Amino acid sequence: MIAFLSDLHSNLEALTVALADLDGRTDLEAVVCLGDVVGYGADPAEVVRLTRDRCLLSLQGNHDAALLDDRDALGFNERALRAIDWTRQALDPEKEENWELWDWLGSLAPAVAFTPRPGAEEVLLVHASPREPLTEYLMPTFPPEHERLLANFEAASHRITFYGHTHHPGWFAEGEPFQRAGEDTVLELRDDVRYLINVGSVGQPRDGDPRLAYALWDGGTVRWRRLPYDVETAARRIREAGLPESLADRLAAGR
Repeated sequence: MIAFLSDLHSNLEALTVALADLDGRTDLEAVVCLGDVVGYGADPAEVVRLTRDRCLLSLQGNHDAALLDDRDALGFNERALRAIDWTRQALDPEKEENWELWDWLGSLAPAVAFTPRPGAEEVLLVHASPREPLTEYLMPTFPPEHERLLANFEAASHRITFYGHTHHPGWFAEGEPFQRAGEDTVLELRDDVRYLINVGSVGQPRDGDPRLAYALWDGGTVRWRRLPYDVETAARRIREAGLPESLADRLAAGR
C-alpha cells in the first residue's frame, strides 16, 4: 500500500492527523507527497521537516517553486503572494537552522516516474499535470472532450498518473467525465483504461468538505481517506501570523 499526500500547505494540524492515521496501518509500504508542502498555512518549517522525514519521495509544487524563485509566482493572486512572502520570512534563509530545509525544497522535481517495487507497474507522479507538471490545472468541471484533458492524456507517458494541485479528490478515466471521490469511494483500476487520479489535499480541501483528504493505492485499487482535524487551531494560527483572513476562513468551508 502506497499513501499519496498532496497540497499540505503548511497545515501542521492536518498533516499530523494524516500521518497518525497512516501510523496505524500495518500494510503501508511508503508515503509519497505530490507537492505544495508550503504556502497558505502558518507552520512551514514543521511541515517541511515532517514531510522530508516521513515521505519516501516528494515532488515540488508551484508554491514550493514560488518560494524558491519569484518568477514561479507569476499568476498568483494577492493572498497567495502574501503567503509566499510570509513563508520566506518564516523560513529565513539567513538562519543556518533553515538551510537544510531550503536545500531539500530545492532538490525536488515536479514530476517523477515511480515504481513501488520490482516488477510492479510504473506510474507517473506529477504535481499538476503530465503536460505541465508544475502549474497546469485539470479542473473537475472539464468535459471528457476538453482540449486540456485530451492533450494531457496524449502527453502522459504512463497508463496511470497521480496528481494534486486542484485540491479535488477523484479521477478522470480517459474519455469519461471526472468522478468525484467520496469518503467510501474505491476505484477499481482496469487494465485497459488510462487514468489521471487526483489524490486530494491534506492542508486545504476545496471540494466543500473541510476534512483532509489523501489516497491509498495498492496497485489494483485507489481509495480515499477523509479525516477531521483541528480546523479551528489551524485557522487561528493563520490569523495570529497575520496572513490573509480568507485563508483561515476557507478551511472551515472546504473551499
